[in-house]
Amino acid sequence: MRSGDQFADRYVLKEVIGTGRGGDVWQAHDTVVGQDVALKPERTDGESETAVRRLLGEPRALAKFRDHPHVVTLYDVVTVPQDGSRSKDGDGPEHGAGPKDGAHSQTYWFVMEYVPSGGLDRQPTVSPERAARIGAQLADALAALHEAGVVHCDVKPANIGLTRHGAAKLLDFGAAYRAGGSETITVNGPYSFTPDYAAPELARGNVPRPASDVFCLAATLHALVTGAPPRGDAPDDDTGPAGTGTDGEEAERLRYWKAEQGVVELDAAAVGPLYPVLTAMLQRDPRQRPDAVEVKRLLEEVAGSDPKSSGAASATTVTGRRRRRPLIAAALGITAVLALGLALVPDDGADGKAPGPGQSALGKDASGSEPQALIGDPHTADVCALTDPAALDQFGDGDIRVDVDYGNFDRCDVLVGIDDKTRIDVSVSLLRGSPPEGSKPSRTVGRIGIREEQGESDECKLLLTSDADTEDTLVGVRVNMGKGSVVGGNATLCTVAHKAATSAAEVLNRGRLERRSPAYPRASLAWANACELLGTKALSVVPGLKADVPEVGVADWSCEWSSDVDELDAEVSFFRDQPKSAEDGATAVTLSGYRTIIEQNDDGDTCTAFVEYRRYSGQDAETAAEMVRLEVGGQQPTDKLCTMARDLAASAAAELRAR
Repeated sequence: MRSGDQFADRYVLKEVIGTGRGGDVWQAHDTVVGQDVALKPERTDGESETAVRRLLGEPRALAKFRDHPHVVTLYDVVTVPQDGSRSKDGDGPEHGAGPKDGAHSQTYWFVMEYVPSGGLDRQPTVSPERAARIGAQLADALAALHEAGVVHCDVKPANIGLTRHGAAKLLDFGAAYRAGGSETITVNGPYSFTPDYAAPELARGNVPRPASDVFCLAATLHALVTGAPPRGDAPDDDTGPAGTGTDGEEAERLRYWKAEQGVVELDAAAVGPLYPVLTAMLQRDPRQRPDAVEVKRLLEEVAGSDPKSSGAASATTVTGRRRRRPLIAAALGITAVLALGLALVPDDGADGKAPGPGQSALGKDASGSEPQALIGDPHTADVCALTDPAALDQFGDGDIRVDVDYGNFDRCDVLVGIDDKTRIDVSVSLLRGSPPEGSKPSRTVGRIGIREEQGESDECKLLLTSDADTEDTLVGVRVNMGKGSVVGGNATLCTVAHKAATSAAEVLNRGRLERRSPAYPRASLAWANACELLGTKALSVVPGLKADVPEVGVADWSCEWSSDVDELDAEVSFFRDQPKSAEDGATAVTLSGYRTIIEQNDDGDTCTAFVEYRRYSGQDAETAAEMVRLEVGGQQPTDKLCTMARDLAASAAAELRAR
């Protein structure tokens, strides 16, 4: 085929505008109606009727949405045998019968709307506001798809075009999937998704769901603004998965590994006002992402409400600025992104600075219905920025230090030496949940309330909340005597706790919590989901455990289940400390290649397994380790508790190895 040739007695070929799975995609002129069209080939090689039906799934899917302003229009399907003669066909995608078993190979030519821009992967970057307008239109298209039970699966810049009037069009349904169905609309092969843009559940081979398209759309919008998807740079040799590199096949493996792990790195300064929405859309857990209808609304708010700015009158044009609900967890489905009940803000504003006083991430005055956000994504928040060792100087003998390598990723500890025999531990952590109903702050520091919590006799616990009614993740301060300390010294625990809480509240009132620098390496468990390490089958080793109703911690870094049998409970969480050793009756085993320590507590009602995931150089160049901590407690003999803990550890270790 060459430029100038006439095809199917109707279409004059002009030029090749792309390449699809079946060959070159041509721009052609329809001599009957006098308009340009795109001709996209799909070939069969004497395949079965089932295979042909799957191939025709794309035009049949497109036919459902031919009236949608942001889905590319399919005009016709022309069937051409490989010898070049045209088969008799009709004027719609249901016409033009495919080959029977053993029939000659044929090419199906999809006659489609010509989108002059081609894929947006060939276009220069755009402003965040322009990307938001494009994204709102695409979200409108995805909402229609999802309502009809179709998941696109491969939203990316190459599959998006713009009309001459600037309206966005969703292209290429070759990887589309019937949500809830038993088979893909077209053949589900290795190109059903693109790793750089794919949601983690797609990369892992799980059943696509509407939330998968939301993730892909967010990655696409990031690329439209920055020129690249939010997968980040390739990790160094000591931070990536074992055996990966950056050349050839190893680089390809790395791309798939990042996709499977849901790796994302957002540059808040680059994406500006898009940051809160993209953060919600790129949640690793599909259940935590907003749906396409909500995404459309949020992106419209970022884009603004001027119809002239949208570039086209369309289903996404807004005639007046609507009052927006706060970007809270209930609205966006974000798990552990909010702290103090305050909405998420970007790390930096579009100009590289934090939003000004009283200004939200999307520019609305904080005196309205939307409280200002202070914490942001826990994966990137520097929890230790909430601590101020200098504020505790009056209580110690000068031996005060911040321990950044202890406990889960949601906490930071300050160790205050009172004297040679006494140490006070101050722990500041992010907590998921709401303050006790009916409780009131004992005092306030600016907008931050400080509540007193019930604690053990050797500790003092405080809870920091905002004056908003949208609390979802809170900040807790816990002060207790260090292990082995002798009670004494010149400070009471609650005096220290209130001092630490006041210091943290002052940081929060300044309006921005610092980001971690450097960020956690890509190989860190900080980017993993603890709850996914144990499935229903693995949890069945603990009698009566309610596997379907876990209590999930901040950022999915912990998960806890309870049982009605013998007061049993089980918890999986991430843990940092110096590498564990088999001392004082502890047992060392190797599970799926991971060194594991199993130990019981002093009272004998709990047994804990620590699966060592990776070692790293921690604070003061001391060796630290990231571990998966699995604990089983209850009214059963200790040896049985330890057997259950070991079994859970074996399942978690096997899951780690499989990732």
